[in-house]
Amino acid sequence: MSQSTAMSSGISIAGEKVNKLLGRRELEVEVQHQGQPTPARLQLRDAVASMLGVKQGQVYVVEVRTSYGAGRSTAKVHVYDDEAKGAAVEPLYVRLRNMPPEEAKKIREAIKAKKPKKGAKKGGSK
Repeated sequence: MSQSTAMSSGISIAGEKVNKLLGRRELEVEVQHQGQPTPARLQLRDAVASMLGVKQGQVYVVEVRTSYGAGRSTAKVHVYDDEAKGAAVEPLYVRLRNMPPEEAKKIREAIKAKKPKKGAKKGGSK
């Protein structure tokens, strides 16, 4: 049995709120992972999307908290009505955390290249 199918059986929705203004459902998800490390955000994102029957692009894992020694984690997940709304509403740091590491690294490097270097002169010479 693969890890994603093993994990999907240990996921349950502990709480749900509907935020009509932002067009999303805010879920509190409990994950049982006895004897295994805390699941990665991408794994949680895939499992929640398949459990709810929505596209992966509509799901954002905002926070994951692990109970030490209990083999249980609690995650805050936002599920949007459509992908475009999720991309517009979620902050950049949340979107980067929910991307594959290679893709997120490229975006972070592009952002870093745009910033001026410390110590660089802002104005002209005097």
